[in-house]
Amino acid sequence: MEELELNLIEKKIFDLMNNELSISDFEEWVYGTTELEAFLASEDYLILISLNYKSRHAKGEAIKVLDKYINFGKFETIKVINLLNKALNRDENIGDILIQFYYMYCDGYYFFNDLGLGYGLACEVPRKYGDSWVELSEKQKSDIINSFYPQIESDIKRALDWIKNKKIILTGTKNEMDRWEFIDYRTPEEKKSTVWLEEDSKKGAKRSRRENKKRKKWSSFWR
Repeated sequence: MEELELNLIEKKIFDLMNNELSISDFEEWVYGTTELEAFLASEDYLILISLNYKSRHAKGEAIKVLDKYINFGKFETIKVINLLNKALNRDENIGDILIQFYYMYCDGYYFFNDLGLGYGLACEVPRKYGDSWVELSEKQKSDIINSFYPQIESDIKRALDWIKNKKIILTGTKNEMDRWEFIDYRTPEEKKSTVWLEEDSKKGAKRSRRENKKRKKWSSFWR
């Protein structure tokens, strides 16, 4: 896959949308750049330089003007790749990133079945220690994250490969149910979970492979 790169203007818009650029800094850039006037239609440029950037609606109004110039699929792809790379590099906020994968799964990115439900939900609802990730000690958080390795590394790489090789194509759009839409070219084999076992026939619910390993270890103790 060719590298996705943002030009200077796309980068500023991307950073604004992802809260990595404040509206005041965006305002300063709008007034100070010459490329923007050539990039936008004259009426849109006039609206941007006339906005009241002190208004609490300024960000939304700016994005509304820029909406037609944004390749949302490209933006969304770069955002997801960045998150996956942070997780792969074991970012200091990896727990929060995995929780974000869980909510992205809930919002329609069902290819995050393993990363979201398998790992993210285990962080969001850390049943062994309590009800909330933010209430855990650093030691408890570390214990949970460490329990995911080494399997999680291959699962993150697998998700990255799907996107980079266009097995998964993010559209940057949502459907009428407010769920993210994507195009899925994965084979049935590629869709198989590495985290979840087949449905438990007795309980009618899925069981994680980590949980299954614990059960096997416990049962072998009594043999």
